Amino acid sequence: MAINDYVGRTIDVLGYQGGLVGGGEVLLTQALATETSGGQITTGIQKLGQRFLLELLTETGSMPYAPNRGCDFMAEARQNLFRSSYDILAAFSAALVDITNNLQNEESEEDPDDERFETAEVLTVSLNGGKASLTIQVASLAGTSREVIAPLNVTV
Repeated sequence: MAINDYVGRTIDVLGYQGGLVGGGEVLLTQALATETSGGQITTGIQKLGQRFLLELLTETGSMPYAPNRGCDFMAEARQNLFRSSYDILAAFSAALVDITNNLQNEESEEDPDDERFETAEVLTVSLNGGKASLTIQVASLAGTSREVIAPLNVTV
């Protein structure tokens, strides 16, 4: 973690902590601060991943001052419309149109390429016992040439 990596970049508060610890599958904790940390800030590809996840989990119309933000993915999940993995993939594909528009509309040419959204795809999906699990790969305009910048601890 180096503060120099953050020079000239915009930051975001890290809302899903644990993503850069270890390798493979990692359980993320939805928290702005934990018992052992006053909070963290993020930038780069992790910031883009967080922006994507927030759009996916936000239901369209749920934000009074930004009614076009989000998508219908979670609304469909709450309505028990996912009967098979194909239903989940179809809902994700439809949601991706709204997510792409929302993310790209808030970006500018001055933003670093690793923070600009290009596309996303579902790598794996499973539906078991009423629970759905998705592995999603988010791609930035930087492609694979981006550097992962670790979150910095801050007092929130």
